[in-house]
Amino acid sequence: MRRSRAAILATAALTLTTASAADARDHGHGVSASKLERSVTVRGIVKHQRALQRIADMNGGTRHTKTPGYTASVAYVRERMRRAGLDVEVTQFDMPDWHETALPVFQRLSPTARTYTPGTAADDNQPTVDYIAFEHSPTEAVASAPVVPTNDIKIPPAEANTSGCEPGDFPAATSGAISLVQRGTCGIANKLANAEAAGAVGVIMFNEGVPGRLNALFRAAPPNFEIPAVTSSYAVGKELYDAYQAGDAPTVRLETNGVDVEHLYPQVVAETRKGNPRHVVLAGAHLDSVPAGPGINDDGSGSAWQLELAEQISKLRAKPKHKIRFLWFGGEEDGLIGSQYYAAHLTEREVANIDVMIDTDMIASANYVRYVYDGNSDDIEDGPPPGPEGSGTVEEVFKRYFHRRGMATEPTAFDGRSDYVGFINRGIPAGGIFAGAEAPKTAEQVALFGGVEGEQLDPCYHEDCDTLATVTGQPPATTMNVYEANPTPANLAIAQQQADSLQGNALKSLREMSGAVTHTLWYFAQTKRALPTRTTALRQRAQKRTYSFKQFGHSTDR
Repeated sequence: MRRSRAAILATAALTLTTASAADARDHGHGVSASKLERSVTVRGIVKHQRALQRIADMNGGTRHTKTPGYTASVAYVRERMRRAGLDVEVTQFDMPDWHETALPVFQRLSPTARTYTPGTAADDNQPTVDYIAFEHSPTEAVASAPVVPTNDIKIPPAEANTSGCEPGDFPAATSGAISLVQRGTCGIANKLANAEAAGAVGVIMFNEGVPGRLNALFRAAPPNFEIPAVTSSYAVGKELYDAYQAGDAPTVRLETNGVDVEHLYPQVVAETRKGNPRHVVLAGAHLDSVPAGPGINDDGSGSAWQLELAEQISKLRAKPKHKIRFLWFGGEEDGLIGSQYYAAHLTEREVANIDVMIDTDMIASANYVRYVYDGNSDDIEDGPPPGPEGSGTVEEVFKRYFHRRGMATEPTAFDGRSDYVGFINRGIPAGGIFAGAEAPKTAEQVALFGGVEGEQLDPCYHEDCDTLATVTGQPPATTMNVYEANPTPANLAIAQQQADSLQGNALKSLREMSGAVTHTLWYFAQTKRALPTRTTALRQRAQKRTYSFKQFGHSTDR
């Protein structure tokens, strides 16, 4: 029988009330949550971030999954966890390499014939080509099909558009047609997934048309994408869109020629030796960075916190009632590939033994807010569906922790941008906290959390300045929005003042957020029946549920 929301909340309230009293008591070897929080220090976390920075410095400034910097990061984590006495395993996940076997073909057949000029990865953002096949496009050909645009294309272009971001953007005529989608706002993977779900037999994604976004690009589709897809210049997309709007019913030929080849990469799993193996608490962070930088906040902060927590549990000889499994994923920045692979390959028995997944991705943002994932989807209007039953309880544990310390929080949606996705899709309750990425800080957020209005929550998000120096000091003035938008001496002076005002802010974020996630993880590791009991039938229903996410990973490649 389906439980009412009131019953679920009542259960959660009773559980949390019981836990509040229990939290003051000592658990195994005299280790309470408060003692563990005091032991997990910013200094200890930064020690590991410093090691990750050194690894990046020795490997071209990056720890991206496909680089030696990532391999060295895996070796570092594995060795630290081995020394701490955890059961450590390096598992493999498939992030396939794509080989383009021949140039793509893109021809307009009607109302008048035209053959467009193809490019390859080497022609990314060059005005000399009209289109480029997406990475991971298959070897597939559509001899002739109508072009059907999404219903929210913006021509003339606007600064932002949401073409293809929602399933409702695709008219019924998309089925059996080539979908024409405009770049912008949401993740590319989401646009492609929505087009495929609408029945499109191919996709043309044209550039947005604003300054700096005019040419064809080389971008990645999800691995093993099944329909031909290309990016085109704004001019080509506008040409097809105008023909459609004029009633000329354009048709095209579209062909891509590529193959995905298995390529295995490592990721680390480390588990406490103590604790009930039939009640496992997962802690997940991603160990990779973007190619552009070392990723010391994204997600060196979550990875380093997990290392520090695991080492302190070992040092204190703490005995969790439930087994804790720490996960350091790869391929997150390429579309959550490592975590989704891991979750998808769990057996039904392994899923049944997992109580909860706590995601920790970016907890040291310099212009931070205290985001808590909205597990039951009751705080965000028109948000995505709630997480599996129990996700709302995770949210409440985090919120209660902050509330008792007089710290404001804001909800953030399960929008598909971090490693919880694969676990939610298996029906596992999930939750976590997040200090913010590329979104600009609002005036309301400044009033609650301080910081700089209009600046990104993480000014160095996906940039080469996501370094230890930014986490332990401040972001460089040259990365601040006010200067990047108009790089004049006057704006540089303003940007410098703004950057100076953020001195030490990332460490403050790290202190507050690491305390909350330490408390919450230990709470679920120590508290029996903290979450609603999930029957086999309930798990099966949850696993059949389809979640529609706005993005897959934190990529701003949109």
